[in-house]
Amino acid sequence: MSYFHCGKELKVDFRNLIEKAKKVKKEDSNLGWYDWQRYSARQNTRMLLGGFIGKVTFSFDGVEPEQFLPLVLLGSYIHIGKGTSFGLGKYEISKEKR
Repeated sequence: MSYFHCGKELKVDFRNLIEKAKKVKKEDSNLGWYDWQRYSARQNTRMLLGGFIGKVTFSFDGVEPEQFLPLVLLGSYIHIGKGTSFGLGKYEISKEKR
């Protein structure tokens, strides 16, 4: 997307980022699966769509959260994934002090 829509290649060391992400821990979660239906006139059928809904909290002990922030923020704006035109893939970020 960066190359085609911004004219710049996104240069990210994904292997290194993935290794660091493995150290991020899920602290709390109340995620649940939510299914809903829509009617497709093109396919003349009802379609089942679904995804997670809820809240999850992560801890970054020994990991700098700032290194993930650009990509996490980007995802919160562009919602890449299947069904984004129907509102799927949306998430919001909040920072809570403990």
